[in-house]
Amino acid sequence: MCSLKHANVFNPDRARIKVVSFEGGIDIPATCTQCGLCLEKCPIDLVELDDRTGAITIDEERCTGCRVCVDWCPIGAITMDPKTSKALKCDLCGGSPECIKYCPSKVLQLVQTDSTESVDSRRRVFASILAGEELLLRSFSPGATSLRSLQKVLSKEAR
Repeated sequence: MCSLKHANVFNPDRARIKVVSFEGGIDIPATCTQCGLCLEKCPIDLVELDDRTGAITIDEERCTGCRVCVDWCPIGAITMDPKTSKALKCDLCGGSPECIKYCPSKVLQLVQTDSTESVDSRRRVFASILAGEELLLRSFSPGATSLRSLQKVLSKEAR
């Protein structure tokens, strides 16, 4: 529904939300967390905070396709539209995200944060998640590919 809303076509390559597929049939939706890390990276100031929705937006009409924001995004949430060669990222559909409305498994949610919560604190939460994943990857032995092996590693990390 994302690409239909924004580009008037059903095309996952033009959507602002991506699905990452893993072995075993696990599909994880990946989208912008609105962390704000890209806010000051655009060389011509086309990335800004929408005060009404809380979304970080890109002025796609004026985007030159330089890819600075794409390269800067730590989670790969900013992509390039294959047709227009302009940067794409979730803009929360103006406050009513289509992906949430039409998600068949209902796993997507729009979580409102306290307005006093700073961008820095959200960055710290995200960084701590990544740090935890890094620790997990470092402790996960090569060749131990089963879910049971992964669960053992996780239970050791929790102690």
